Amino acid sequence: MGSKYSKCKLNSWSCLTVWLLVEAKKIRNSFLRRARLPEVIKELSKANNKISKHLGNWSTEEREGIKQFTIAKELLESLQQKLPDIEKKKVTIYTQTLEIRRYFFLKSTISEATEDEAWKLYTGLSGIITSLNQLQKDSRWD
Repeated sequence: MGSKYSKCKLNSWSCLTVWLLVEAKKIRNSFLRRARLPEVIKELSKANNKISKHLGNWSTEEREGIKQFTIAKELLESLQQKLPDIEKKKVTIYTQTLEIRRYFFLKSTISEATEDEAWKLYTGLSGIITSLNQLQKDSRWD
């Protein structure tokens, strides 16, 4: 009878430990998000504004525009693990559009884009920034 009771207690302690670890990770990510999100949003907005200006003369300013997309991609990837699942999925999908995949496992950041492609990427980045701004507002209530 004693061993059966100790197994039950052990299982409940294991469940509690796992639950505490999951909750601790959520709390940690929430604090990291609160600390980093405003800074990253500011830098993303700055890159997005520069992209907007480069889109006006895409034929001559493509390289600078691509550079800003690369900066935005790196900023998003640094923030990605700190985001809740919905925003994380949006960021993952967007950053994948900024990658060229070769042979299923080799990938690199885009190095060229037509003006139409750049507009689509710009619009996608604007949507991500809006989503992150809303997340920042929501996190004030956490």
